[in-house]
Amino acid sequence: MIGLFFRSLAGRLALVLVAALLMAQVAAIAVFWADTSRVRRAAVRTQEADRVATLARVIAAVPTAAREDIIRAFATPRHRYWAGATSLVAREDMGEQERQVADNIRRLMRNSAHDPRIGLVERNVEDGLGASARVLPNALEVSVQLTDGTWLNGETALWLPKAPFVNMLRYMTVASVLSIVLVVLLAARWITRPLSALADAADRLGRGEAVELSLLSGPSEVVRTLNAFNIMQQRLSRFLADRLTMVAAISHDLRTPITAARLRAEMIEDSEVREAIVRSLTDMQHITEATLSFARDETLSEEPRTIDLNSLLEAVADDLTAVGCDVSVAADGHLPYRCRPALLRRALTNLMSNAAKYGNCARVALELTGEHARITIDDEGPGLPSDQLQKVFEPFVRLDPSRSNETGGIGLGLSIARSAVRAHGGEVTLMNMSCGLRAQVVLPRCVPDPWKAS
Repeated sequence: MIGLFFRSLAGRLALVLVAALLMAQVAAIAVFWADTSRVRRAAVRTQEADRVATLARVIAAVPTAAREDIIRAFATPRHRYWAGATSLVAREDMGEQERQVADNIRRLMRNSAHDPRIGLVERNVEDGLGASARVLPNALEVSVQLTDGTWLNGETALWLPKAPFVNMLRYMTVASVLSIVLVVLLAARWITRPLSALADAADRLGRGEAVELSLLSGPSEVVRTLNAFNIMQQRLSRFLADRLTMVAAISHDLRTPITAARLRAEMIEDSEVREAIVRSLTDMQHITEATLSFARDETLSEEPRTIDLNSLLEAVADDLTAVGCDVSVAADGHLPYRCRPALLRRALTNLMSNAAKYGNCARVALELTGEHARITIDDEGPGLPSDQLQKVFEPFVRLDPSRSNETGGIGLGLSIARSAVRAHGGEVTLMNMSCGLRAQVVLPRCVPDPWKAS
């Protein structure tokens, strides 16, 4: 389901926008964190200068014996102080920023001490997180010389606890992502609704239905696409109707001269010549009648409707069984299927009757797959040469030239069957099996679009 979502337009739009949002958030947080860290570290240095200056003033005001107790009282897990004979920070190690902080300490000490020094070094300093120590690249060291010449040294870590705004940024990012996904889903649904209608219309057009998209809404590009589809299907319908009408007219007009020629042929005295001519005229008559029948069926405006495909197979089998064919159907349950019933029935009748006539029997099975309904028709005949499996679908092709119209047809049955199946968006194929020939009809099932509005 997740894979289907990210293959859809909504999923891809959401992915692109969320990625852009996250990149923008990361960049903003990086800039904001850098500026905030610099300001907070400066504040920590100032606070440490105040602590050292205060401690120096207190030490100068109390007896020397109480000095160690006061120093211990000022110490914290992140601050360490001690008095010694040497300075912790060398004067030459101070930079410009350190000298500015040292001047601030000198003003705060009010002659309680002198020569303040401050340095930023790398030290293992307790950061207040427990017994473990960390290497802090910005540890702060401070040294001031008291009035008696003793050096007061201090060391603290410029470790900064996580700022409260970090959690706020997390919540804001999650809320932004959810808002974007919701808006994208709504927008994509609005944009893709006409596209879903176009996909359904194209599928129905492939099944031979006359369709026209009337709800022309959405972006201008989508509306242009829908208008182009309407114009295309109108042109296709007119083109096919004109061709079929022409074929029907030609076949109809040929009936009269063929009948007249047959009457004249009956008057020929030479029986051998007469029978040859009559046989040829009979073939022509069968061809024109079959062509006219096919053209009439195609031009009929049969409305598609939903039927039970299993019931249709059983009805065709019953009709063929009634005329002495060995036909059986193995299919359970019901399969609602939208089609042009008369056209599909004719295709199935041709395939099943061929199997029963030339393969001794027809064993029909209906199988459902994910997006297709598969109908297999097996017989027990000798099969066909592999190079003829496609050729037999061509019009007027008969593999056995000795067959007459009464025994072998005129070679339009399979052609009509394939045209009818393709008119429903399906396909029919032939394949040799170990025990005979198999005709396989694959018809598409209507699978609803999960993003289409209900």
